[in-house]
Amino acid sequence: MSGISPRGSPSRRGTPSRRGKSSPRVATPIPSQAADAKGHLGSPLVPHDSPSTTTPTPSRRGKSPRITTPISAKGAQSLQSNKPTSSFYSCISIPVQGAVPINPPSDTESQKEDHRSAGESSRAPRKSKTDALMALKTRSRSQSVGEDDKPDDVLAEKYRNVPAIIPRSPVLDLSTIKTTSPRPDSLPRKEQRPFGLPDCPIFYPTAEEFKDPMAYIRTISQVANNHGICKVVPPVGWKMPFVTDTANFRFKTRLQRLNSVEASSRAKINFLEQLYVWHQQQGNPRVSVPTINNKPLDLYLLRKEVRKLGGFYAVTKKKLWSDLGRILGYHGIPGLSTQLKNSYTRVILPFEEYEAKNAAKEAKQSSPKKPVNGVNGHDTQAPPPASASTKATDDPPESPLTSTSSPLSEPPEDANGKSANVRPRYSTRMWSNEQRTPGPSNVSPILPPVFHDKKVTEAKTTTEQSCEICHKKNRGEEMLLCDGCDCGFHMFCLDPPLDAIPKEQWFCYTCLAGTGGDYGFDEGDEHSLSSFQARDAEFRRVWFESHPPARDPDELEIDDPTSSRIGNVTVSEYDLETEFWRLVNTQDETVEVEYGADVHSTTHGSAMPTMETHPLNPYSKDPWNLNNIPIVSDSLLRFIKSDISGMTVPWTYVGMTFSTFCWHNEDHYTYSINFMHWGETKTWYGKFEAAIKCEAPDLFQAQPDLLFQLVTLMNPKRVTDAGVRVYACNQRAGEFVITCPKSYHAGFNHGFNFNEAVNFALPDWLDYGRECVQRYREHRKLPVFSHDELLITITQQSQSIKTAEWLLDSLQEMTDRELRDRQTVRDMGIPEFLEEEDRSEDQYQCIICKAFCYLSQITCPCKPAVACVEHARLLCDRSGNDHLTFRKRFSDDELVDTLHQVSLRAAIPDAWRAKLSKLLLESARPALRALRALYSEGERINYPLYELNSLRKCVIRANEWVDSANSFLIRKQSRKRSRRSRGRPPLHEATEDPGDRPDKGFDELYALLREVETLGFDCPELTSLKSLAITAEETKKRCIALLNSTHSADEREEYIEECKRVLVDGSSLNVLIQELLEVEKIVDREQLMQELDDKVDDNELPILLDEVRELLARARTCNMPADHPQLQQLEARQRAGTSWEDRARGLLAQPVKTIEELEEFENSELDILIDENVHNRLLHALAKAKDFERNALNWCNPAPGAVLPKLNEVMRLVVRAEKEFQIPAVQDIHKAALVAQDLETRCDQVLKNRYPGDDNLFETMDQWKIYAGSYLRIFTLPTFERLVSQLNAHHDWVKNLPWYCPEHEVVEAKAILEDVLEHTRPEDDLPPTDEFFTCICTTAVRPPPPGVQSDAVQCDHCYARFHGDCANNGGSCPFCDHHHWNGSIHKERSYHFCFLPSILLAAPELSKNYSEEWKQLETIVHRVDRLSNVVGQFLTYTSSTENQRPEYLPQVRHYMRKLYKIQFAVAATPDVSYGLDLAGLHRILAHRKGPVNDRHAQKLAARQREKDLMAARKRRKPRFTFGQDTDSNWKDGTRCICRGRTPYLLHYPMVTCEVCDRKYHAGCVFFPDDSGKNKNAKFLCPLCHMRKNSTYPYAEIRVRPPAEFQKRADQYVDVHQMMNKCTTDLIFKTLAPPVSKTLFVEIVKVTNLENTPSRPPAQTPERRAVFRPQPYRHPHARSADTPAAAVAHAPPPPPANVPSVPTMPPPPTSASSYPSIPPPPWSRWGGANPSGSGGESSRLQEGSPTSATSATSKKRKLDELGAFQEPVPIYPKRRTANESASTSEMNGTSYTNGAYTPPPPEPRPQNSDPPQRLSPSLAKIVIGGPQTSPRAHPFQNHTLMTPRSG
Repeated sequence: MSGISPRGSPSRRGTPSRRGKSSPRVATPIPSQAADAKGHLGSPLVPHDSPSTTTPTPSRRGKSPRITTPISAKGAQSLQSNKPTSSFYSCISIPVQGAVPINPPSDTESQKEDHRSAGESSRAPRKSKTDALMALKTRSRSQSVGEDDKPDDVLAEKYRNVPAIIPRSPVLDLSTIKTTSPRPDSLPRKEQRPFGLPDCPIFYPTAEEFKDPMAYIRTISQVANNHGICKVVPPVGWKMPFVTDTANFRFKTRLQRLNSVEASSRAKINFLEQLYVWHQQQGNPRVSVPTINNKPLDLYLLRKEVRKLGGFYAVTKKKLWSDLGRILGYHGIPGLSTQLKNSYTRVILPFEEYEAKNAAKEAKQSSPKKPVNGVNGHDTQAPPPASASTKATDDPPESPLTSTSSPLSEPPEDANGKSANVRPRYSTRMWSNEQRTPGPSNVSPILPPVFHDKKVTEAKTTTEQSCEICHKKNRGEEMLLCDGCDCGFHMFCLDPPLDAIPKEQWFCYTCLAGTGGDYGFDEGDEHSLSSFQARDAEFRRVWFESHPPARDPDELEIDDPTSSRIGNVTVSEYDLETEFWRLVNTQDETVEVEYGADVHSTTHGSAMPTMETHPLNPYSKDPWNLNNIPIVSDSLLRFIKSDISGMTVPWTYVGMTFSTFCWHNEDHYTYSINFMHWGETKTWYGKFEAAIKCEAPDLFQAQPDLLFQLVTLMNPKRVTDAGVRVYACNQRAGEFVITCPKSYHAGFNHGFNFNEAVNFALPDWLDYGRECVQRYREHRKLPVFSHDELLITITQQSQSIKTAEWLLDSLQEMTDRELRDRQTVRDMGIPEFLEEEDRSEDQYQCIICKAFCYLSQITCPCKPAVACVEHARLLCDRSGNDHLTFRKRFSDDELVDTLHQVSLRAAIPDAWRAKLSKLLLESARPALRALRALYSEGERINYPLYELNSLRKCVIRANEWVDSANSFLIRKQSRKRSRRSRGRPPLHEATEDPGDRPDKGFDELYALLREVETLGFDCPELTSLKSLAITAEETKKRCIALLNSTHSADEREEYIEECKRVLVDGSSLNVLIQELLEVEKIVDREQLMQELDDKVDDNELPILLDEVRELLARARTCNMPADHPQLQQLEARQRAGTSWEDRARGLLAQPVKTIEELEEFENSELDILIDENVHNRLLHALAKAKDFERNALNWCNPAPGAVLPKLNEVMRLVVRAEKEFQIPAVQDIHKAALVAQDLETRCDQVLKNRYPGDDNLFETMDQWKIYAGSYLRIFTLPTFERLVSQLNAHHDWVKNLPWYCPEHEVVEAKAILEDVLEHTRPEDDLPPTDEFFTCICTTAVRPPPPGVQSDAVQCDHCYARFHGDCANNGGSCPFCDHHHWNGSIHKERSYHFCFLPSILLAAPELSKNYSEEWKQLETIVHRVDRLSNVVGQFLTYTSSTENQRPEYLPQVRHYMRKLYKIQFAVAATPDVSYGLDLAGLHRILAHRKGPVNDRHAQKLAARQREKDLMAARKRRKPRFTFGQDTDSNWKDGTRCICRGRTPYLLHYPMVTCEVCDRKYHAGCVFFPDDSGKNKNAKFLCPLCHMRKNSTYPYAEIRVRPPAEFQKRADQYVDVHQMMNKCTTDLIFKTLAPPVSKTLFVEIVKVTNLENTPSRPPAQTPERRAVFRPQPYRHPHARSADTPAAAVAHAPPPPPANVPSVPTMPPPPTSASSYPSIPPPPWSRWGGANPSGSGGESSRLQEGSPTSATSATSKKRKLDELGAFQEPVPIYPKRRTANESASTSEMNGTSYTNGAYTPPPPEPRPQNSDPPQRLSPSLAKIVIGGPQTSPRAHPFQNHTLMTPRSG
């Protein structure tokens, strides 16, 4: 620090222009605390604040860093007082396990934060409820004052050597906290609240009211707004769950000193600090506090009261000093007035005059340090040195509330990679530890925005310092630099001027006046809930045991829910509240507590369930869930386009005893809702800002945005004394507290609790929101969101009338304001353009006032920043407006149209009301049609219209009357009317259908007419109803006349006609007329008599039963006599027909019917025509029953070739048939189907591996086959057929096992399994340490006892000793002789291991699930596979020459013993044997061990000579060059036999030679795999075969000589003879024309190594010895029965899958019956097993030719094994695939003049993959072995079943 100034420029210390800044800086102690080691007390002048960390500086201009004015130790000693020493209590001194201190940010981080431009922080960070000013660069904690000057922490001394308190559990125990609370209405009020504060309203919503939170809050908002806050108690039964993971939940806290947050106390501290600093830099560092009557004078109170009385000169002039003394509390002190005046004159007045002079100067001139709008700001930056890091000129000037200039801000979370899912909007609630820079900052002072009409100038880049008063750069030796802002001042320009450089620090007026504007909270610890609970519990206990309440302990009841037992003290809520305010106001006891406020739920998770975390919890959808409150339908915050942490996303708060949240209102004056999950009480207060401004005006003068900072409290008593009504409430667990817009609130916690809070907004908030935006603009505070954008978004997303009504005024104000601003811009001549896309918010935020200019902005091409219209001239320093542009988001027409549309929607209800009023005023009886139309229009208006209810009732009543009238005017149509002529229905029809007869008479008609007179409307039905009444009266009179008239027989006909005419006229009247009914009876009786004469008397015409019943009903209606003969005849017919019909219906009603009953009833004869429907039902039932019988008989006796039925078809027919009928054939097939169904179920269980245990399951399934073939062959049994297929496949698979004995038909796996288990144990991988273990067996060859001759035999090569019996097996050393391992010596198990996995994989699923043989094979494969891996890895390691050390001989012999006992070959591929490789390795190691004697050395020399002879023979071996070798590659990359001469072969499937890597057309070389898609197929081309002197397996090869030899066409080169004779001379042979597949190649030249010039030998890998064992043949295999039983180590072919069905009994010959089947065998088995099907399946196929010929090959010499020293991979490269190729596969091949035409490629079958992977070794084995199909085995997807237990 000695060479660098705070701004990074070279320091001027030691020069006249600046007094030495390297002097020690002393921290200022807290008032009333110890100031020195001698116990002297601090002066009231000493500012009170938290300790600092490094050397601080006073405030720099416009930056307000956190500072503490330094006081020298000597000056502190001069400020003495007799006040007793104060006590300091810090809860952070209580050690708790789990509490982690928070490391402060480094200087680099702080500098980074200071360098952040305002443009990067385009919105206000959310302010912390308790501690937003912590980012104000707090005073350093370690000033140069000594430790003795710091106050002693009482708790630190108490817990100095005490171990940390261990919480009960890492998980919070909810049983130790209060999770419920009694309802407030059940608590009696025992005592008045402290300060006499009234309680806020408490609301108790019902369960119904509680369903809609926004609707309920609207109902209580009027009452709540009058009080600022209110409390809502949920209904009984509502319990929000607490879902926070308390084990992992951790949060950070802030430290709060209670007596530092009180407004008047902090104002006093700030004044005393400024006062002392000024006196100190004026050369009076030992200024002392005057005392009166031995008591220190309160200078702050003295100055405050003098100002209230008009100032010093007014008090002196009016002689009010004595009155002032009484105000200050002094009485009876002689000379009091003189003492007060002298003290004021000596200490305070000079500072006031200095302050007034400087303020006046800055008011007169546009000084760089002119305070604007009450905020100390600068319009220019101080000129930084050349090396200073200055801000870019296009960066916006900082606000006192931005992250770069004020502690209210903190960097957005996305800068640190946090909270990416939440919109980075943060309120000023946020704490900002990142902004706290300890010590002096070495960056340039950050300027606040300006509002005066002067453009922001460029920062000075010159390094020469100028005076801030005269602006001259001369006389630098007399220029003094401010320790706060580094600005220069001539000492003679100061007022008063200075004669010499001050010895201590010196600050300019601006920095001095800004002292105290930096207050904030320090960081506490990081806690879990359990550790925080433990600290709070201990602090509460210690505090209240040492500070018990001053009350009688018996006054409180033990079970009082508002009291708590803390240690051995009972404390009530009243006691806690009283103690809290005592600690806030006292200076004698400083208490420091922690508060975990503003914990982001986006980071730590909400304590309430959400749809993302707990989707099944019903409370996640509860409307009172704070995660849902901001986005419910009536909350305006849902229109904000993204989440705002703490505003639309809840924050959580963890409180402890006495932790507080200071006075503040919510961001944008919104509502807030706070819910307490659990814990101790939280006390709330609500009041307004005016009281604090009156009580502490100095704080507001220094910080006009003081209440934005949430660090100020005020005693409620002082607030009430100022005339402001303050309300309070106690919030307990499970209760809500709601704060209203613009209401200030504060509070504190009674103990450990957990709250969660969020904001919301109702429509009545809009005016408050606009007012808040204007206030933010005045104070340059960053808003959280754009108010104008919110209004626009609401108009776009909500088109309801209700929205339009409350939005119209705000939208009107916004539109008028915007149009007014646009007119201003147009008057300025600024060009404008329209941009119809939204920008990010930092691109439409005013650089001056920080307001969001969403609708329009002023832009400048020289900088990315924008400005609002009011500050357009301050955006850029260029003159004129030509360079500026005016950017609009919406055009004027769009804004006006939006306002017009909203106003139209808002006017819809009034327009409807106007229509209704006009209609009612135009006529006393309005038309019903008009009323209906108006009512329909009102229903379509989605808005509550109270007039609509009355109109609805009127229209509904009118519609009811019209319906009643229509019942007279409109006759209901009957179904019977269509068959008759128009007119009134006959009497008998009216009787049967009463609905056709009028049911209302004249009384109802006239009552309806009277009713309409009182309703007051008009309609057409009224006139029609009156006409109907007149017509009905006339008809009634005519009927009475007819009924009263008399007539003769001659006049009878005319009378009847007149009656009919009356009936016709009356049929159109829908009025019940009794007289008309009587007339109708007369006419019906006459008609009935005529019908009876026509139908009854004529016996030839049959009458239907229904017609008889109709005639009898009409006769009774007409009152005909019962003894009428025709009626009696009709009744007799009715009885006969009814009897038959009843019997028929009874039969049809029976649940089960037989065919015989139906046939018998069908044949009965009747004289009467019965109901045709009943008769048809009988015939249909009979036909249906016979159809069922016929189907059952056809299924029981199927015809040859007929399709057999499925069980579900049979059961479906049986169910349908037995539901109605009883048919013997159906019952028989039902019994068989049940048995078949049971069999299918059992087969399905077996196939799905769910069949219960059965030791002889396969024998059981064989008996199922026999039973099903005998009795269930009439059904289609797909599951059974699949099982039979699997069973046959299993039998075939078992027969393909190498250890299957075909003679005895048993699997001989026991001995093999025992040997494998014995010799593949993992723990036996290391060789024995006994040197006598040299034999091939596992017994040591020890020397015999003395005198006993040994039968041991010793190997001449390796000198291993063997038992005599072991040596007789093969006659040679098993370690050295490769014939023991290459298959030359026959063994009982001469098969190869690599084919066992293929057999294992080829097993059907039935075998894998139930077969013991498969389990044995699986165990063998896995155990041998592990051994194969171990041996393979060992061979790989020893393949390197340096690893072939003789000490590995015991290990090699140990592995060979294991393989020798297992007997069968073990390797990864069929042509390799690890035993053979180990034998070769054994000889190499034995050879390297060296000869043990002379005889052994001679043998080794002879072998070397033989090896040299073989090398010479190899050099003479001819080398052939064929025509294909000289060709170039064809178009498709091939160099084929066809030599590219056949165009259609282009892109034909190709194969690649694995030796020369050349590509050939598969058809041209007759390769069986001609698909070209099998990438794993092995192929050795014909040319390589000839060079290897081997036979090409797929065709004959003929070699033509070169053309210059001019040989005949039948003469060819004999390559085989040339290779055998090692000659380069061509040998010819004559061959007959080809008759099979033949390939022709042309030889070009022949050379050898002897004729070739000497050159370095090619690096070709040495060929590895190939394993050629003898074909395997089971010892009991019978050559006669199995001629092809020998297998040359090839996998078995796939089974034929042809089920061997046992001999079935002949089908029954009877066509009419099906034999009754016996019970199924699974119901009676348990004794002897039935005999299985006989016959043997075919044995394994013959092996490949290459394997078969290996039996006759000559023995390899031992030198060949000894020469093998190249690295040997575990999995050698695969050889060719199965080389056996049947000529029958190429039957479609044609030859034309020797040319071969390849067939087109055929698709290959796809194999499914088993569910478990093979081990690498098994996978390699499966790949390496030859396959039964041309393609390679997909080993990566094949699996082995894990061994099953039991």
